[in-house]
Amino acid sequence: MDPHLAVFKAVADKRSFSQAAKSLHISQPAISLQIQSLEESLGARLFDRNNKRVVLTQAGKTFYKFATQIIELYDQAQKEIAELTGLVKGKIKIGASLTIGEYVLPKIAGHFVKDHPEVNITINIANTEEITKHLLANTLDIGLVEGPIKHSDLILEKFMDDELVVIVPFDHPWAKKDFISMDSLLSQPFVLREAGSGTRQIMEERLMECNVDIEDLQIAMELGSTQAIKEAVEVGLGVSIISKWAIKKDLKYNNIGMTRVENCNFYRNFYLVYNKHHFLTQATETLIKLLRSNNLTAILETKL
Repeated sequence: MDPHLAVFKAVADKRSFSQAAKSLHISQPAISLQIQSLEESLGARLFDRNNKRVVLTQAGKTFYKFATQIIELYDQAQKEIAELTGLVKGKIKIGASLTIGEYVLPKIAGHFVKDHPEVNITINIANTEEITKHLLANTLDIGLVEGPIKHSDLILEKFMDDELVVIVPFDHPWAKKDFISMDSLLSQPFVLREAGSGTRQIMEERLMECNVDIEDLQIAMELGSTQAIKEAVEVGLGVSIISKWAIKKDLKYNNIGMTRVENCNFYRNFYLVYNKHHFLTQATETLIKLLRSNNLTAILETKL
């Protein structure tokens, strides 16, 4: 396939030469040269560049329609040939929310690429809102998120269970307890994730189900990442509630301890989401098949 088409579509989708260059991992001058060459070949200007914005001209809109069809046909041909040869190859762009992207997906992706070395996986860690935008713009193949998304163009399905647990310093008395009371939790300094995070949202919902408001916690600080929370808890700045998948290594090396709140359920689901109008390559469909399997827990428990 003519590489000019992929460059043109990236600029049109991103509405930015710099963002297109970043997504394609090539320099911005190279992007500009390819667009210039394409415009000279077609004898028409494809983009207007005003106030740092890039918009399609009427000729660009017409060409975009055919370029998209050509790219989709090329992808379909690759997919059918891959089915004939049995070789899974190509690129997969995945959007993942923080907990999944940092603590779950890398091992799943590593297992997948070990079985399919001709596949290149790109992981973009972002919040659910950003992932939704990229899926609707067809700049991601699939998303893996911590909370449900509602949109008529997106297909959502559970792919994994998760549980939020209470984490404490390794030498904390709770580290030796299977359960603590809610009153005990409310008596301790609490390290909280920032507003808007999936983990905080589900924690607030579960606390409300147990008749506890977020303001009832003795909030010591709010932090913007799971890793920062773990480090704060490890040095004794408070306790917190995070995903069990985020602390597997910490438990193994006795960095922190874990317990649960009695009579309060902190379970949730992880979701696979994709655009029903987006063409799924053979590589993407093979990865989705793995995500739908019952092997994920075993994969996360094993060494690569």
